[in-house]
Amino acid sequence: MSMIHCHDDKQLVILDQHIYLSHIYAHTKDWRNFTIVDSRKNLTWRKALFYVERPFRMTINTEQIKKKKKKKKNMKRSYDEAFNENQEDLILKLNEAVNFCKSKLLLNNDDLLIQTEHTFNSIPFAEIATQQCNNIPSIRQINLTDYFLRASKLGIQTNILYSHNKNHPSIIDTAFAGQIILPAQCRFLWSDIKNSTLLVSEGTKYSFIVLDPPWMNKSVRRKRPYNWSDFNDIKNLPIEHLIDRTRSSLICCWSTNCDRIEEFIKNDLFNKWNCQYLTTWYWLKITRSGEPILDLTSIDKKSYETLILGYTGNDDKFNSLKDTTKILCSIPALIHSTKPALHLLFQNLINFPNNEIDNCLELYARNLLPNFTSIGNEVLKHQSIDLFEEINL
Repeated sequence: MSMIHCHDDKQLVILDQHIYLSHIYAHTKDWRNFTIVDSRKNLTWRKALFYVERPFRMTINTEQIKKKKKKKKNMKRSYDEAFNENQEDLILKLNEAVNFCKSKLLLNNDDLLIQTEHTFNSIPFAEIATQQCNNIPSIRQINLTDYFLRASKLGIQTNILYSHNKNHPSIIDTAFAGQIILPAQCRFLWSDIKNSTLLVSEGTKYSFIVLDPPWMNKSVRRKRPYNWSDFNDIKNLPIEHLIDRTRSSLICCWSTNCDRIEEFIKNDLFNKWNCQYLTTWYWLKITRSGEPILDLTSIDKKSYETLILGYTGNDDKFNSLKDTTKILCSIPALIHSTKPALHLLFQNLINFPNNEIDNCLELYARNLLPNFTSIGNEVLKHQSIDLFEEINL
């Protein structure tokens, strides 16, 4: 499968997540043992992270659900309530996407791999960032020069904006997280998202902004797998002061499949950020054979996530995207909350962002990207070298 495959009607895009992300980390220079090792490594996400060969749940019989449903005051939505006419139209499009994926994907059996959840470290990134989030008067910056890159057990600290200005990725040895990979031309701020105001004082403006907020829902409230942000927290983010108003800018916000959240993004957030709604796309998560990871008509968890796009400035740059309903299809990683790298997709579709002139920003980031500034309380979580393997290109 090619890295990006577009259906004839341009409404369906298949992403090979494994190749899609490995593109970022090819040709990594190894800086270990206090000397510069002038050998190159081709690194990619471990193949096992994307070995999803069976759906996560069995198909749900909605008639049985309705019969077994208990009558409670705050009962879950019925099947009829959960799927109105608009959603039925979406399900039809998703089914078409599934059939197309099945026709394009070949299931290559690998007896050495099994589908399993991956736990690679238990470092409490979020807890530490939250504990140290208060009373930060101004932003501190450190440029990761060769001196830092060669260091053993480098002490990465919270609330400092680190810059890696090399034109190639680097492997660094940290005291707290072990060996981590830094993509080319990246910056990161390991901090509670409330400290995004520090970026305003730093002064850089961004024309490509991605947000993946930890939205509240019943499952999160019950299981508490991570700290969530409420509507006020997200609305208080200073996005309007970070957008580059000198050129057309694109804002990409991931959402759960909740009408209330989608309306909040389109109306409240975009209005506060002084940007216009562009369109809504969907990311359909599939297995290696093209099956959806969950039943498409599941009332609870969904096999797809929603991506809401907004823009500022002249809309000519984004005219080809306006009012489109693209479905992005890919095999998800078996680690929590890993999204497709959207900048590569948009570069393929509309030649944007341009790495020479467009600054890119990701908020609530859990991994680093080349030519991006990334901020989040778990911004280094998915950078451990344990998640990567060497390949021959």
